[in-house]
Amino acid sequence: MEDKKEFEITWRTDTEHLESVLSNFSGSEVRLDEDSVETQYLNIGEYISSHLNLTLNNTQTDISVQIVEVNFAETIVHFEPLPFRKKLKSLTIQNTMLIHRFPNQKNMHQLNYCDEKSSLLLSQKKTIGSILTAR
Repeated sequence: MEDKKEFEITWRTDTEHLESVLSNFSGSEVRLDEDSVETQYLNIGEYISSHLNLTLNNTQTDISVQIVEVNFAETIVHFEPLPFRKKLKSLTIQNTMLIHRFPNQKNMHQLNYCDEKSSLLLSQKKTIGSILTAR
């Protein structure tokens, strides 16, 4: 958000796919629904941390889970707002989420910053990419 000088980050994914990777990651069966999802916040956060690296202006940035919404088909992970007061010159993302269990997985990243929209598509063949906003 421009006026608050912070980024709002969300991740939308298929609930069944997330259950599968979390079950494999944790070594025990994971089922996500509205009543049980809060018990999985730590597991979800650890999975994301091990499969997603976010770099803003060449500085590694940690993100943490704030809220997870689950409906039958889709899970939406909302992260804690990320304060960022400097001008964004570059955003680099390394993302292997879901790819090890679903080799055809595509991870779309979208950035809305200062009225500019950029996107980046990552996959098993390309797990890292940059969105440069400075020209």
